[in-house]
Parts: sequence; C-alpha cells; structure tokens
Amino acid sequence: MLDDTTPNRVIAELEQALAKDVLTGAPAEQATQLLKRLRTGVRVVVLGPKGVGKSQLCSVLLHQVLQPNVQAGAVTYKSGEFRDTAADVQNVSMDHPLLQVITLTDTGPAAGAIDAAQLDAMKQADVVLWCTQEFSKPEAEIWAQASDHLKDHSFLVLTKADQLAERGTLPERIAALQTVAGEEFHSFFPTSTFHAHQALCKNGEMPEQLFAASGVKALMQTLSNLATSGQRADLDNAWLFLQRNGIEAAQIDNAAGQGDRALAEVATYEKALALLRARTPELTATSADPDELRPEAILGCCGTLAEDLAEIAADETHSAPDFDAWRNDLYEASDKVVLMSLENDLRSAADAATIILQLTRDLEARLVH
Repeated sequence: MLDDTTPNRVIAELEQALAKDVLTGAPAEQATQLLKRLRTGVRVVVLGPKGVGKSQLCSVLLHQVLQPNVQAGAVTYKSGEFRDTAADVQNVSMDHPLLQVITLTDTGPAAGAIDAAQLDAMKQADVVLWCTQEFSKPEAEIWAQASDHLKDHSFLVLTKADQLAERGTLPERIAALQTVAGEEFHSFFPTSTFHAHQALCKNGEMPEQLFAASGVKALMQTLSNLATSGQRADLDNAWLFLQRNGIEAAQIDNAAGQGDRALAEVATYEKALALLRARTPELTATSADPDELRPEAILGCCGTLAEDLAEIAADETHSAPDFDAWRNDLYEASDKVVLMSLENDLRSAADAATIILQLTRDLEARLVH
C-alpha cells in the first residue's frame, strides 16, 4: 500500500491551487481532473451476465456479505467520503485495505450479457473484472468495444469453478478461457466462491484457507498490485503537473528537535532534497512535450542527478541504521539509472524518472517525520 502522506500532500496542493485561483483555463481543468482521479482511486467495475455470481465474488473479495441492489442497478464500494458520483449508483463506504486504492462497482443484474448502463460503466472503468462461465459470443462482442488500454488492465474471472469440476468440464473450460484471456485480458482467474461465501454468511468471517482456496485471494493480490501501480502513476502525473506550473510542494516542517536524530543526518536530507527540487524543472522540461520526448535527454538528466545525490550521501560520514539504509538505497538507485541509460529507450527513461520522483517523495517523508 502507498504511504498516505504523499497522496494527501499532493491532493492538498491541488485543492489549494484551485481554491485560490492560482490556476485558470486549461491548467485549472487539468488540475480538476487530476484531483478527481486521486480522490476516486482506480475504478474497478465488475461485469458479466446475470446469475454468474458477481455479487458473491464482491462479497468474498471484500470479506463482507453484500447484497445486489436490484433497484439502483449498481453499487459502488470505497473507503472514505464519496465525491463526483453518479446519481443512479448506490454508494457504500466501508473499511478494507483494497478500497484504499480502488473503488469497486458491482453493476448488478443485467438483461442478457450486459445492458446499456453496464456498457457505460465499462467505458468509464480503469479495470474490469469480467465474470463469466463460458465467455459466450455475445460477451465477446461486447468486450470487443473495450479499448486496448482497458483490455490490458482487466481480468477474465471464471466463476463457479466447483460446479464445472463436478460436471467434469473444468479443465476443458479453463483451457479455452486461458486462450481468450491471453489475447483479450491482463490475467485469468478461475474462482469458486461458494464455500468462502457460505462461511461469511454463517460466521461473519472467512478462514484464510477458504479465501485462498476460492481463488479470490490471488485475484485480490494481483488487482491490488495493478491498482497501486496505477495510483502511483496518477500521483506522479499530479506531482509533475504541480512542478510544471510552478506550484511549490507543501512546506517541510523544521526537523530540529526531533529526539535523537542527528543534525548531520537532517542536513544531508535537506541538501539532497534541495538539489532535487532545484533540478526538477530541468527534468520536467525534457518530458514536457510527449511528441518530442528524447530518451537520452531524460536519462542524461536522471543520471546526473543520481550521481550528484550519491556524492552528497558519500560526503556525510554520519552513521545510523536508518540513514545508512537510505544511503544504500540511493547508491542502488544510482546504479539502476546507469544501467537504464545503456538501454536508451522510452521505457527506461520513464523508469529512471520514476526513480527520481520516488527519491524525492522519500526525502520529503523523512523530513516530515
């Protein structure tokens, strides 16, 4: 899971910039969209034909006995306050680690493979969990309308695998759906939620063994990793947006008087953070125009920054477990950027920029705490 400190800080900066009219026109609209993304989290939508077990899957996924909302047609679950939600969707706030990074929408019963409201929900989703027993031709025709980006981030979920096993058709069905998933989805998960859901209904809790045996635990772990990566990308975009528009990050509290932390350690952190902030415009300038991205420029900037940071760390002879761990992480990051420079492609450039952003966030968190 992400540390709440940095997302909350970036959200606060965006809110403040909009409230004080620091941004106008197109930048203000972009800031509003970024803010909505960070507040909402990764939007996960559960789709599939009527009776396939979507609501039961959601119950096991969230360890709660949930009921499909026949009247509203759809229910969205998330942690915390709801904002910018659709009027035709029931919103339920609940505590669950997964809901810290996603909103989960159970689209409810559908007429046929999928109805118009569910099709609209699919187009608004970041990730789809397509629940199915066979992925029929009508289902495939609907899924063909999804964007390639959505397909690359969505899961095909075979439900009621235990029933197929009893009929002796499970191996054949898994083989067929694995072929589909390899072409149309990020991942494929066979699930059997009956016993796990039965335990939830009876005892209000679910044994870990049943959760793992259901196949939903593996689904949850993969979904959580994918969503965390997506949220991190949104956060990086918002952070770079703030830097490009000259909006200062939240002020770091003075680190003086923080118990036994050595002044030399704090001074080194401050010096490294000052370097990163001073050089951020140079990094953002190299990646400002997507049509003119030059991997060598981005990698060169990141490489020089990483080397300068390593020198700052090496000049400080102070030693403490936490400080030594940070210094070692810095050396490792510098080595990674050097290796990425040898690749000299856009993916390596993006990875190098992400490393620099992570070093900045880590320093901010250290000085705050």
